[in-house]
Amino acid sequence: MKKFILLFLMISGVYPLQKIMAQIKGPEVSKLTNQIVNSRKTSNDLLRKYSWTSRTEVLKSKKILNVMIEKNQFDQNGQLVRKTLNEQGAKMPKTFLIRNIAENEKENIEKYLFGLRDFLKKYSLPDIDQLRSFIGSAALQVIDSTHEYVFTGKNVEGEGDQLIWWVEDLHFTTAKIEVHMIYNKDIVYFTGTFTRLKNGLNYMVYAEALIPSKKMTLQLQNYDYIQE
Repeated sequence: MKKFILLFLMISGVYPLQKIMAQIKGPEVSKLTNQIVNSRKTSNDLLRKYSWTSRTEVLKSKKILNVMIEKNQFDQNGQLVRKTLNEQGAKMPKTFLIRNIAENEKENIEKYLFGLRDFLKKYSLPDIDQLRSFIGSAALQVIDSTHEYVFTGKNVEGEGDQLIWWVEDLHFTTAKIEVHMIYNKDIVYFTGTFTRLKNGLNYMVYAEALIPSKKMTLQLQNYDYIQE
């Protein structure tokens, strides 16, 4: 009966990882954590050797406001450097006064959304200490049918946020994330899909952030990863 209750709590995602560790074999959970951390370290080290292209689309009421294409690469100091390759903005109204208002609005919207884009990257848990902390406090589900571990944690980067993190059980790398959070007093829903290269590089392929109160959408794509 106890085993049945434990299984139910794990599947429902409401049983904290630290309590699961007390109920099942501790070494197995410790081994899982180390496998995930080691995979992340490998991916982080590899990423610094790559350049890649990203495409950011800003939409309002499903109409494209801006498209920006950037080249991304780490410099010798380990800092990420972005170079804008092409930027296409929506056509502004022809009337002078309306044009100024529209351009100001466009600038404010883009500043807001590009700031949101950078903030959301934190939820991919690139920092190893942050990763360990999240795993240690999250609820855990083991889904045999999809060969995934699913971790659910709250208050990850801000009060009241929630991160759901899918990890595939073959290489122990990120498969998907889903975030519910508040940014500048706006509710944001964010999803990201990841892939893994044969050498172990794990990166976000596509992501979308929805801000219902502003009728705004931010779409991100990363591609053309080239080892330098």
